[in-house]
Amino acid sequence: MADLSELLMMEHSAIRILSRVSYGKDSLEAFEDFNDYLVKDHVEVEERILFPVIVDFEWNDRRDFEQTVNRIKADHRLIETLADNMLKWKRSGNDDLYDLRMPLFYKTLTDHNLSEEDQIFPRWKKLEAEDRKRALKEAMSIIVETGLDRYSRNTGISREFLAYMDPGGSGSIP
Repeated sequence: MADLSELLMMEHSAIRILSRVSYGKDSLEAFEDFNDYLVKDHVEVEERILFPVIVDFEWNDRRDFEQTVNRIKADHRLIETLADNMLKWKRSGNDDLYDLRMPLFYKTLTDHNLSEEDQIFPRWKKLEAEDRKRALKEAMSIIVETGLDRYSRNTGISREFLAYMDPGGSGSIP
């Protein structure tokens, strides 16, 4: 059975690949769309579902691990602030600053994602299968609620793939 950490790592892979080619380089609307996906889907799933579940486990290094998770959460706020500033610059006609900061935004985002893959996700498999299944189901609900079309457009992950991953075939993916 696929799980939430695998879905998030697939999203990270999509971000790494697509950031080299498209994301926001063509238009403000494309960057706004990507940023909406990032904040309302990806970060929301991590902060509302993944992090609370994984931190709640009785790790031997629980205090250190909580600090790691808190640092990752702080990265989310940093990335969101940078994106908000870029959107503000682009809307005000400061295309040079927007273009200058685009590589920094994606480097910061991809470095952050790699640190999650290294420091957070490997622990996921140690959790109870039922907790992992419930987390994936909750994540699917967020994805459906915020919009499958935007999600698919920004990740390349199809509705059919999400339906395949749907835990227990609950039918939450229309």
